[in-house]
Amino acid sequence: MAKKINAVIFDQDGLMFDTERLSLEGWEKAARRYGISLDKGFLRDLRGRKPDKVKAAFLNEFGSSLDFDTIFEEKRRYSYQWIRENGVPVKPGLKELLIYLKEQGVKTAVATASSKGWTQGNVKGAGLDGYFDGYIYGDMVKEAKPDPAIFLMAAKMLGEEPGTCIILEDSFNGIKAAHAGGFLPVMVPDQDEPDEELSKLLTARCSSLTDVIGLFEDGTFEPAGAGLVRTT
Repeated sequence: MAKKINAVIFDQDGLMFDTERLSLEGWEKAARRYGISLDKGFLRDLRGRKPDKVKAAFLNEFGSSLDFDTIFEEKRRYSYQWIRENGVPVKPGLKELLIYLKEQGVKTAVATASSKGWTQGNVKGAGLDGYFDGYIYGDMVKEAKPDPAIFLMAAKMLGEEPGTCIILEDSFNGIKAAHAGGFLPVMVPDQDEPDEELSKLLTARCSSLTDVIGLFEDGTFEPAGAGLVRTT
């Protein structure tokens, strides 16, 4: 059965802004300085996770003697410095999609594992602070993606049921969280394309945020597992 969409909940890093690339570059630079090698799969599994979960994963992988806090701070400084020098790297189609959703009366929110400071700095730096109805940050929930808690809190804030909300995500953990919470997961890949297993969880895969508008203009959304995954 087709779904009526009342809200769209946005991930931030890698979805709204090209900041997962900056994070990856920062991790790799800091890791080289401290003599460790970061596997692509290891970093992929960290996307969407809160800082405490990231720290636990590093210590489990490289040992409890690892100076994670110093590595993390160096990584963080890299991203902030890049944005100070170059501006916020906005993903193609973001503003156009937000304008379209506002015109259609569709509610919007940001649900991100990142901090309020980082998120608001990016949103305001990109001139988009008037387009969202609310924000949920990583420190507002106990559990991180792939747990759906952050998306459930965003839906509650918007006054909507999960089944009437699209989740826009670029990460595996984010899609798993959206599916687990009963939302409609739409993936806009950034660093990784969905594998066969993840594709089964998707309502749609879009090449860009601009293509999400096409989903609305089509007017039909099917829940994941209904036998049809749109690819645009």
